[in-house]
Amino acid sequence: MPTSIVHLEQQFDRCLSRPRVTVDDARTLPGAAARWAAAVWAAAGSAGPIELGRDEVARGFDVARRPVFICGAHRSGTTLVRDMLDNHPALAVLPAEGTFFTNLESRLRRQPQIQWLQFLGCEWLCRLANPIHQDPYWLLGPSAADRSPYVEFARALMAWWPLAEQRMSHIASWPLVAVALAYAHCTNGFCANSLLQRWVEKTPTNERFLERLKSEFPDAKLIHVVRHPFAVYASHKYEQQQLGRVFRNGKRVLRDLGLSYRVALEQSGNHQSDHYLRIRYEDLLESTHAMVENLAAFLHIEPLPILMQPTAAGLPVPSNSSFTAEAVPGCLNQAHHRWITTLTRSDRERLTAVVGESAASLGYDLPAVAPWRVRLFRLAARISQNVL
Repeated sequence: MPTSIVHLEQQFDRCLSRPRVTVDDARTLPGAAARWAAAVWAAAGSAGPIELGRDEVARGFDVARRPVFICGAHRSGTTLVRDMLDNHPALAVLPAEGTFFTNLESRLRRQPQIQWLQFLGCEWLCRLANPIHQDPYWLLGPSAADRSPYVEFARALMAWWPLAEQRMSHIASWPLVAVALAYAHCTNGFCANSLLQRWVEKTPTNERFLERLKSEFPDAKLIHVVRHPFAVYASHKYEQQQLGRVFRNGKRVLRDLGLSYRVALEQSGNHQSDHYLRIRYEDLLESTHAMVENLAAFLHIEPLPILMQPTAAGLPVPSNSSFTAEAVPGCLNQAHHRWITTLTRSDRERLTAVVGESAASLGYDLPAVAPWRVRLFRLAARISQNVL
């Protein structure tokens, strides 16, 4: 194993502040990550793709056709749901957001296809080292002089990539499938006694692509997480305040919330589906046992106790909430009401006017607002959406 990988890994690690990456370290982080990922990819290229057995490939593509997509507006609790599913033996859970439909696909399309594998491989190497800018980092473990688990992941991706392109070329998201197969190969594995049934991907706002997900993966399961709009908005606002920044993203948060709620209500209006499950974040925290039973039944997996312990790649993780900096890794936190002091009266009225009806239909209580103010806020929201 090239010693440069270990050295570059150490340099990269020094940019990963604990418990969260700081604003100052974030400036040097991209360069350190890119240098390390390029060295890992080069070492994997020298070693060549891993060898895959016929049975492994057959089991892999059986799993590949049965994904679980977790979606919802940003700050709605999608990370918590993913982390609760993470360590179940029947699931291979990608520990970082897939963002294929929302971001990576368009970035791939801007490049020659011959570059896709290396681009996506290096991108995912960085995500496995630093999935969400907070502990735990290095989800496959540290590299050593004689072995790097990240080189093994890259070699696995090189092996699964042409197979995914060949066997799933009828869907545009086959590169994401290749990543999921490589990650599953390096974690759960596809040996004869493997319990693996599905792979799991989480990306906020993927509910915008619900019909496409159903079309490309007819056997997919879709978990849609919703949360009280005051809590979602306050989480965004509080995070920016903690960074010393002015919160300027309110229009986009409102747009994403409105869209997410509309999709949730449309799906609720349909007959009970075996492929779509809506979860309220508050119910997950307040009635955890019942919700875990619902999740397990929906996914047709055993409701094991590990579903109560949030992890990433098997490592205990703290809450990703903006309001729980002292959260204990591997434990569920109680619902907070910090929005009471974070939101202004104008914030609350604006939220009620723009998304209040949809939120109320999902069981959330919002205070009444004078009709003339509702009309004013709604007009402003329509104008801003046209601008966006």
